[in-house]
Amino acid sequence: MAGRPSSPPGADAPRETPDARPPRRTRSARATAAGSAGSVGTGLATLVGGGVVAGLLVAGLAVPVVATAGAGADAAVDMFEDLPTELDPSAMPVRSTIRYGDGSVMAMFYSENRVVVPLDAMAPVMRDAVVAIEDSRFYEHGGADPQGIARAFVNNVTGGGTQGASTLTQQWIKNVLLQQAREVGDEEAVAALTSANEARKVREIRLAIAAEENYSKDEILENYLNIALFGSNTYGVEAASQYYFGHPASELSLEDAALLAGMIQNPSLYEPTRNPEGAQNRRDVVLARMLELGKIDQAQHDAAVAVPIDAQLVITPPPLGCANAAGSAYFCDYAVKTVLADPAFGETRDDRIATLYRSGIDVTTTLDIPKQYEAEQAVQDTVPADDPSEVGASIVSVEPGTGRVLAMAQNRRYVTTETSSPAETNINYNTNYEMGGSSGFQPGSNWKPFTLATWLKDDHTLREVVPAAREETVIPLSRFTSCEGRLVGAPWDVKNSEGSGTGRMSVIQATYDSVNTAYASMAEELDLCAIRDTAESMGARPANLETLPRLQTNPANVLGSNEVAPITLAAAYATFASSGTYCPPRPLETVLDRDGQPLPFTVGSCTQPLASADHSSADIANTVTYALENVFTEGTASRVGRPDGRPAAGKTGTTDGTVQTWFSGYTPQLATTAWVGQPVTTQVDGRPNSLSREDIDGNGRRSVYGSTYAAPMWRDYMEGALAGAPVLDFPPPAWDLVGSARSTSSSSSSSSSSSSSSDDDGSDDDGSDDDSGDDD
Repeated sequence: MAGRPSSPPGADAPRETPDARPPRRTRSARATAAGSAGSVGTGLATLVGGGVVAGLLVAGLAVPVVATAGAGADAAVDMFEDLPTELDPSAMPVRSTIRYGDGSVMAMFYSENRVVVPLDAMAPVMRDAVVAIEDSRFYEHGGADPQGIARAFVNNVTGGGTQGASTLTQQWIKNVLLQQAREVGDEEAVAALTSANEARKVREIRLAIAAEENYSKDEILENYLNIALFGSNTYGVEAASQYYFGHPASELSLEDAALLAGMIQNPSLYEPTRNPEGAQNRRDVVLARMLELGKIDQAQHDAAVAVPIDAQLVITPPPLGCANAAGSAYFCDYAVKTVLADPAFGETRDDRIATLYRSGIDVTTTLDIPKQYEAEQAVQDTVPADDPSEVGASIVSVEPGTGRVLAMAQNRRYVTTETSSPAETNINYNTNYEMGGSSGFQPGSNWKPFTLATWLKDDHTLREVVPAAREETVIPLSRFTSCEGRLVGAPWDVKNSEGSGTGRMSVIQATYDSVNTAYASMAEELDLCAIRDTAESMGARPANLETLPRLQTNPANVLGSNEVAPITLAAAYATFASSGTYCPPRPLETVLDRDGQPLPFTVGSCTQPLASADHSSADIANTVTYALENVFTEGTASRVGRPDGRPAAGKTGTTDGTVQTWFSGYTPQLATTAWVGQPVTTQVDGRPNSLSREDIDGNGRRSVYGSTYAAPMWRDYMEGALAGAPVLDFPPPAWDLVGSARSTSSSSSSSSSSSSSSDDDGSDDDGSDDDSGDDD
């Protein structure tokens, strides 16, 4: 049984609106924030004064070895001042978020798990802990700390072990330079920035002094705390707090802040899940330093030290990738592929991948959680993922008039690569090939409404009477008209199932009883290209455009032999539901950049594709709906029934050999396609692997049609999806297109003209000739 689409940890977290780059200070802010460190010139003077430059040089932190003040010190200062001072702290890589329609988190994507937040979104104790352990004179120096340099020099030359003297500002500079080197793939620069390189150190000092002219102390600290690594590919305090403790940085406790601050020195060594004892000892060092500096009192210190590290940790990995989206994973994959295919997110595919994994976009999708839950439940109840039959089942819903995809589910567990397990797949049964789907499935009689719409556009009516052989009719190809020229080949042998023809019948009866021979007669009266054009105008297309760029126009396609994706049919049927307005299906609702500003993206235009010379698109669509409503009352789905008795219209579909079965239907506010079939068509004893040979969920059926599994699955889903929704009526048809009984001029031959009614069990008819395209 499928459960509610999972809400991953952090699903209810507020939207992140990180800054793209650190803000520059105003002139007045610069003047006041430098503190006792003063300007760059003052900082340099401080460094030069008292022979500190000499100490810097002797300590091995500069290139020329000049050990006296005099001319040597002057030369050192000249060299120092010639170093570059411009730093371009480009936007830090930030994780992107994919959300359900209600704003809860579906999945995240990132190369570095980072959430950029302002300093005031971090608990003050975090600032105190980091400054205490990393740079206690941070608010006193001007980017480089003379006292720290002198202390490092004395420690290093007296054998106290190698000691660095980097301020927080210098560490920020180093992290920015490292990030930029990694962005461009400069491995040499990365190696240089991570080695004990004297020239690099001097450059960082120079840049740090200059940076303090352009950024306030709080700005530097904020950016440092957003760029720092905290192990496990987690960067920045916010992401680290969410990962290690399961809450935002604003809620960090003293012991939490001390643990994170202690990790900065060596994230690999002090990563608490790998080295809990080392991490706890380092945390306590931070707490001791905070006590020493008066940032906390003894009671606070003792209480924090007493907390065991395992009591602190609530490891909460972010939901990286669609595999963490549970039953919504296939929709997630569809949404991601939509982003990666849209030039709005980058000129090339690589650019779009970078946008997804590094730019921090926030994507709200169209997926409706209650409807998604019902879809997951319905497909699993019909054909469980682990069912021995290995039969596939899927549901996809589109909102009429907008194209918003509201639900998408299938009876498989999502994986990112090919697998040998029949219960798992990386193929989305609902979407087209380029969106992660298969090459599609033949729709059978689900295709007939395209012929019906073309019939009405050509000024025919529903009550017109057409030849409808009871069992079989053979039609020479010369009787068909096509813009592609005269058709040649063997005559088309069209078959019904169980005598559903009556010799002659109205088009409306041929529709609700799904009579193949009648629809073949209708096709004789039309241009096959016109039927194709109607279908294409409503978004229908081959699922795999690489193998077939357009729908085929041979007569068999009238009965649904083109291989299509379920989402194609759901969007097309939504055209009927919305009184003739076709809107391309779309999974994206809004996209925001990292600053919370809307980003434009590609949305297909809605059209009115069914208009004819004499009738509007609404006239045609509403008249098709009038015919398809009868499928529930008198036709192939009469035993299935409408969802909760509300007005509904739809069509069953069954292919040759009962390999694929369908039901596409709609109410005024929701269009849905349900598919139950063989994901892969194979031959068994020289015949297709028919569903009638399968024991599906413990129920073996001798005869399987669209009304057997697909239609009940559709009904059960729609009842749940529309629970509480208003009951709406369809608009009336164009009554002149409903018409009165009159015969067409078709001269189709028939092998029988006896007046048999449609199938007693309400099932569709099933063609058995491979060339007939199938059908119910």
